[in-house]
Amino acid sequence: MGDFRYVLKSEYEISLKSMQKFWVVVESSVGVYIGVLESINPDHGDVVLHSVERVDVKLNADKVWIRGSQVKQMLVVGRGKEKATAVALKVLRGALEGMGREEL
Repeated sequence: MGDFRYVLKSEYEISLKSMQKFWVVVESSVGVYIGVLESINPDHGDVVLHSVERVDVKLNADKVWIRGSQVKQMLVVGRGKEKATAVALKVLRGALEGMGREEL
């Protein structure tokens, strides 16, 4: 039984690694981020991004670590910041509408 789990975990880690170096949108319980995915902790879901912008408050940083328990969803959008920004704004708009607010 251990061999089967090892194979599944290995495939999962390969899948996570294939997302690295792509622009992603991360919706978290704290805010909505765009950035280049640097790493994901496969055990806890922690995410590290570089070239980061937190879209909801217009905050920029070189790197950010987002705790896995705070991540609601992560969308891999490719190699362009413009596309990541457009997707992030849609995610943010949806989150605000879900809270009964329409600020964007």
